[in-house]
Formats: sequence, structure tokens, C-alpha cells
Amino acid sequence: MKATVSGVLGIFSHMDVLIEAITKFRGEGRTDITVYTPTPRHELAHAMEEKVSPVRLWTLIGGLTGCTTGYLFTSFVSLDWILPTSGKAVVSLQAYTVIAFELTILFGSIFTIMGIINHARMFRKRTLPYDDRFTEDKFGIFVPCGEGDYDSVSSTMRDRGAEEVSCG
Repeated sequence: MKATVSGVLGIFSHMDVLIEAITKFRGEGRTDITVYTPTPRHELAHAMEEKVSPVRLWTLIGGLTGCTTGYLFTSFVSLDWILPTSGKAVVSLQAYTVIAFELTILFGSIFTIMGIINHARMFRKRTLPYDDRFTEDKFGIFVPCGEGDYDSVSSTMRDRGAEEVSCG
């Protein structure tokens, strides 16, 4: 079992002051801060300078796999059970486009769900401090630091408008 990470947790009521605190800490070179919000906000993702989610790569791989599977499966089935009709081609890609499209959507959605489960970290134990008010109406920021930095980080949070600050 992992021990809880030590640092400073600040609770904010307004997103604007939280963004100011994030900008201040990012300016100091702190990249390991954690932000808690009741709802997803694009302004916070921009302030945190987050990378683009890798889930879209899972969706692309799933879609390409589904499209390829759709064309290959129908082509091999047609070659295995040849049914000549009026001298037409045995393998007709135009006729298989609907099946390929449907498998593209199916595999893309399945791979997307797998990517979300893989990258969401839903089943990991929480090692950072958390307050239940973050799910209601408050915003929070956690800055991991040593005991010597508690005072400076706490004063920075209070100067930026934190309602409560807890160390530990």
C-alpha cells in the first residue's frame, strides 16, 4: 500500500483565482501539481498545459482495424464460396463498403472504450489528499512539496485567493 504524498492542498471557490494560482506555480517550474474540479473546464486544461489525450489514437487504430477486417472478411468469404452471378466479379469492393463501414464504427467504439479504461486510471488507489467538496462546487489544487516548502506554497495559495489551505 502506498503512503499518501505530502504537500499542500488549497481549496478555491472561483475558477479565475485557481487559474492564477496554477499560472504562478507553473511559472515557478512546478509541473507535478494536481487540480480538482466539479466539472471539466477547458480553461483549466489550457492553464495546466495538458497533452492531447492518447485515446484518439486507440480510436484510429480500432477504426482502421474494423475497416480492414470488413473488406478482408467479405473478400475471403466470397473467394471461399464462389457464387458467379451474370459474369460479375467475384470480389466486389463496392458491395462490401457497407460492411466495412459498420465494422469501422464497431471496432472504433470498442477500442475507444478500451483506451478510456486504460488511460483513465480509474482503478488505482488514491494517494493524494482529497476533499469531498470538489464534487459539489469547490475547486482544489494540490502541490506536492517537502516540509520546508509548506510555508512558501501555503502563502502563495493564500495570496492567490485560497479559502482553505492544509498541509500534510
